[in-house]
Amino acid sequence: MSSPDAVPEVSRSAIAARDAAWNFWWLVIDGFVFSFGITFISPSSILPVFVARLTPLDILAGAVPAIDFVGLALPQLIGARWAARAARAGGRKRFVLIVATLGRIPMLAPIAATAIWGDREPGIVLASLLIGLGLFRVSEGLVLPAYFDIVGAVVDPRRRARYFALQQASGAIGGVVSAFGARWLLAALPFPWGFVACFALGTFFVTFVLVVFAQVREPPPDDVAWAEVAVAQSIDDQAHEAVGDALARPTWWRDVLALVTDDDGFRLLFAGRALAAVASMAPAYYAVAAVRRLEATDADGATFGAVMLGSALFGTLVWGEVAGRFRHPVLIPLGTALGAAAAVGASIAPDVTWLLGVFAAAGLGSSALGMADTALPLALAERAQRSRALYVAVYATLTVPFAVLSPLAGGILSGAYGYEAVNGVAVVAYCAAGVVGLRLMRLFPVQAR
Repeated sequence: MSSPDAVPEVSRSAIAARDAAWNFWWLVIDGFVFSFGITFISPSSILPVFVARLTPLDILAGAVPAIDFVGLALPQLIGARWAARAARAGGRKRFVLIVATLGRIPMLAPIAATAIWGDREPGIVLASLLIGLGLFRVSEGLVLPAYFDIVGAVVDPRRRARYFALQQASGAIGGVVSAFGARWLLAALPFPWGFVACFALGTFFVTFVLVVFAQVREPPPDDVAWAEVAVAQSIDDQAHEAVGDALARPTWWRDVLALVTDDDGFRLLFAGRALAAVASMAPAYYAVAAVRRLEATDADGATFGAVMLGSALFGTLVWGEVAGRFRHPVLIPLGTALGAAAAVGASIAPDVTWLLGVFAAAGLGSSALGMADTALPLALAERAQRSRALYVAVYATLTVPFAVLSPLAGGILSGAYGYEAVNGVAVVAYCAAGVVGLRLMRLFPVQAR
């Protein structure tokens, strides 16, 4: 009887090629289903409108995107180490499925609280929402390094720009469809039942997406991802870190410090991401300002989400081609320019209709920055021949203070000086991030075709 290790290399290559196509499309579907579900509980449009209905305090509306981001980013260093142990046993996918499933359970709390108390006990409803959302995003943060390590292992770098474009485009399609569904629910059902329905549907679909992700075929833990690409580029296989090795070493914390101090590209990317996080104080208040100043309705909040996702859909199709031709760093100055334009437009908006253009520009900008944000840590890790999960986790964790303080500072600033001051700070931060993106482009020169 032959052992598994005795499988001929030709057969292993054929299996890997077959699994690559299978995994590519299941991961694209994964993006569609998750976006379809999360849009029903969108932290950028529906949840701020919901919070604005419960309380006049802008700082609480700003706490929603802050909790959303910190819950996603802060646990990633811990999650990366847990994922390393799972990876060494070939269990990254199992780790993702178990932790993510447990994280969906707390989202039942805001559904029940909103149905029982509505706006009669806003304190209880808000607490259940912030805690449920926070725990859900913490679980997402714990599994994200393992998730992207799997993506990096199963998606050929030569197809990665197309993958991210299709994955985000399919997600935008799902988001647009669910945004119109949310608008219908919020317009047709009295408060709070429209929000109850949205929260329930969103929780169902972000749970169902785990069934989709379970179809991905995880590669063996000791596989060098895309070895044929490495050989073609004359990369020494001995220098390539096996899956999970970098995260399991006793010197792991020193590796984190070395990553920050030695990699110029990583520092530039982090600086640009930190500035973009500061600028994010403005989009967090576009919907809130619409409710406060322009008397936007609950259904308008869902419309804003639909427009933002529709423009993101268009953007991802365009940005995928742009990134494939000019490399991903070019998306940073493009995205920040659109973000700055949206902030200026929000300051001068005379009515709700005008804000549709603001959310369209914001969607185009966020899709460009999101694609760069997802692809560049993987590219930098492979450029340095180091752990992808390590780069993803460190990158996300270091931006936490900026992402947490930015929307909260925006709430204080808007209360003292108005929404125009928030938008003004965002414009400056977007411009600075764009300059950083131009410098980062020099590290990834366009290759001759």
